[in-house]
Amino acid sequence: MNPDRPSPGVTPGEVGGWAATRARWRAAVPLVCLLIATKVSAQDLAGTLASCQGRVVSEVVVTARAPSLPNLPSQLRWVERAVAGLHSTTDTSVVEAFLLLAEGETCTEERRAESERVLRLQPFLADATVRAVPDGRGGSRIEVETLDEISPELRVRFRGAQPSAVRLGSGNVAGRGLALSASVERGFAYRPGLGFTATAYQVLGRPYVLSLVLDHRPLGGARSLSLAYPFFTDLQRSAWYVGYDEVDRYVPFARPTGEDLSLQLQRRSWALGGVRRMGIGRETAFVGALVTHEDVDPAAYGVIISDSGLVADTTGALDGSMPSYRNVRLNAVFGARLLSFTQARGLDALSATQDIATGVQLGALIGRGLPRFGSVAGDLFVSADLYAGLGTPRSLAALRISAEGRRDQEIDRWDSMVGSGRLAWYVKPDEAHVLVSTLEVAGAWRSRIPFQLRLGDLQGGVRGYGRSRAGGAVRGVGRLEHRWLLGNVGEHAGIGVSSFVDVGRVWAGDALIGVDSRLRMGAGLGLIVAVPPQSRRLWRLDLAVPLGSDPDARWQVRLSGLRTGPFWRESDDIARVRADASPSTIFTWW
Repeated sequence: MNPDRPSPGVTPGEVGGWAATRARWRAAVPLVCLLIATKVSAQDLAGTLASCQGRVVSEVVVTARAPSLPNLPSQLRWVERAVAGLHSTTDTSVVEAFLLLAEGETCTEERRAESERVLRLQPFLADATVRAVPDGRGGSRIEVETLDEISPELRVRFRGAQPSAVRLGSGNVAGRGLALSASVERGFAYRPGLGFTATAYQVLGRPYVLSLVLDHRPLGGARSLSLAYPFFTDLQRSAWYVGYDEVDRYVPFARPTGEDLSLQLQRRSWALGGVRRMGIGRETAFVGALVTHEDVDPAAYGVIISDSGLVADTTGALDGSMPSYRNVRLNAVFGARLLSFTQARGLDALSATQDIATGVQLGALIGRGLPRFGSVAGDLFVSADLYAGLGTPRSLAALRISAEGRRDQEIDRWDSMVGSGRLAWYVKPDEAHVLVSTLEVAGAWRSRIPFQLRLGDLQGGVRGYGRSRAGGAVRGVGRLEHRWLLGNVGEHAGIGVSSFVDVGRVWAGDALIGVDSRLRMGAGLGLIVAVPPQSRRLWRLDLAVPLGSDPDARWQVRLSGLRTGPFWRESDDIARVRADASPSTIFTWW
């Protein structure tokens, strides 16, 4: 029977009602199916999330993906082919080394979430996802998916129009989580420079970090070797570090007039120690010990590094300014942690997933010199590092302060006091925009290591004042930046822009050569690129203009590559002033 024809005994008026009813039912069928599917999906999702807790892991499946490269113009297609040919996708065994879940073990949501977060901490991975799904037999299957960062590295530094240094390397050799790089540098009036660095982020299937640096520069150099088990998660029972460092460098000092001076500094140190976890759950404490040795030998007089060679400084501004010293210390290390992590997108990066830490973490170190090994009798050293964060994925306020000092008990005097800190507030009104306001302060008092903090330092200074000759013992900089995500180029790259304003100054303090600068302001615009879009490695092209009356400041264009992730890492010029004994030797900070 044709369903559109009326049945016997049905009136014409009923025909229209029947057709309308059938039409409504036909329209309702997809909606009913959608509601049923949604309910089933919600039940499946709830079952997936609940399946992990207390169930046995029956299988771990790892899928590692290579980044998708953007389509370049035909003239640059060889670059795309070269990068693709040099990149090796991360081996699944490397990913498994960082997982806190294994086949046959009991699964918990905490271990799943921490595995995902620890994977995202690794510099050779752009993103990571760890899911637990029912296996249909009462257990859980762990599905891990990772996305690689682009591993090939090429950096060229110019002196005028001529290339002066080239660095080649890979951040993930053969997909083994091994970063290797080699560099060559023209010495011009000095010897040629050669360098080699290697960092293995997993050793023997464990998340141990092995690092080697051999750097023979035109002036000075560096050598270091370390093996560490960094503190990644509360689920670790211990963390430790053993390492040796040897540095020979020329510390630069800007003068208000005349050429810059430099003071040679030779520094050798080693450290050995670890901590053990105490406590249960989020309330975690750590106790341990660290033995450190440091041998510091500054030169007796300053020099001028000229284009034709080293020239003796006739003014005597740096002569006999710093004595040599040696110490061996036994340090007690303490740590307390009450942190939780929330996923956010695009706070420091363009659109990458970031695990923001809320709560408090404190690390402290107290050490005494060992006179039998050449240290000053009664030497007392203290160091502390504090992080505190409060917020949501849309708004985060965080603070980190790091400070240290040494007390010479014989003369009852504090020296070697070094401090730095950052206070920041992130506001993200929508997915495309983020406003970041920060205040950064760094300084040292009665330092036994030669240093100078420049107003225009590339890492910690006021942008636009790279050529400023102002430097001192203390630097304070406030920053306000607005970043705008324009969008993605397919799955290949993310593109954004930024506008920023910096305001800061330096104070002379007790620096060897220091001035009290006026408050200076710089502003500019930047282009930001992330490849792939999920990458936490940003390439920035910034144009900064000085807005003050500094006679040596000029507008500057800077191309830089930086990896976001930790809440803050202090600039090198203040980090080099610190003793090698600090809580950050063992702890990981956000």
